[in-house]
Amino acid sequence: MSFINWSDSHEMLGLLSEFVSDERRDSTDDPARARFLAGVLEELGELTARIDETNDDDSIGKLRMILESADGEFRGDPVLEHVQACIDELERIRG
Repeated sequence: MSFINWSDSHEMLGLLSEFVSDERRDSTDDPARARFLAGVLEELGELTARIDETNDDDSIGKLRMILESADGEFRGDPVLEHVQACIDELERIRG
């Protein structure tokens, strides 16, 4: 059994990216959602690609940008709920 360190922001962002990737793969019957998730995944990929150069404040800022850029149709998407939960956890760790 593997251990997930929830206080490690790098690991949390990696898990979030995996979740979004899985959701995109499972959205083949909804092309609009698949495109939306591809965009979210691209933005997460940019963040995780330079994770060693960023701090939690930068990560929180980028995640907030992802939330704010979501179209009205996808504002209630479960992926965005996970993005918000990741923000909340990063803020908890930071504080």
